[in-house]
Amino acid sequence: MCRLFEFDDLRDYNCRLFMKIKLSILFFLGIMTQAFSQEGFSIHLRGVEGCYIDYYTAFANKGASDVTDGEHEVVISVLYQNMSECYIGKVTVKDGKFVAPVMIQKDDMSYATLATIFKDFNQEWYAKQDPNTLYEINGGMSKMFLSQQGYQVQMFFPGFINKNSGVNRKAPPANELLKDNN
Repeated sequence: MCRLFEFDDLRDYNCRLFMKIKLSILFFLGIMTQAFSQEGFSIHLRGVEGCYIDYYTAFANKGASDVTDGEHEVVISVLYQNMSECYIGKVTVKDGKFVAPVMIQKDDMSYATLATIFKDFNQEWYAKQDPNTLYEINGGMSKMFLSQQGYQVQMFFPGFINKNSGVNRKAPPANELLKDNN
């Protein structure tokens, strides 16, 4: 048995070291589980093709400023059977939340409500949602919504994405970077 607050010999020290390693691994696994359980990451890992991954990655990497009150242009990403299509739309925002109806732009530049293709929420999914946070906009993105028909819909607010890349610059290969130092 390990003694946590005193150690008399090397065996106690090794035992405590082993416990610290186990706790560190558990902590790391917990963080990774939480990170990959987020909607966008899990969709990315499932291999969704199309525009969604590009928008999600850009917003996740760059971040976005808070979306202000008013009517804003949005990109509406619709996912179905591991494929995604993106459309232009508009929505009104009040107090950091979007307000129904969400409008989708048609080819003739007119707008129609998104309800024309997104009939109703999946009731099992909807029952698990917090009504206080359902319509919140975080990082320039809405939550992912699920329809009865199996469509997943998420909105992006391109007017609020940060201009900086937010991505770390990778170092060039060592032989390139260090060639002048030889």
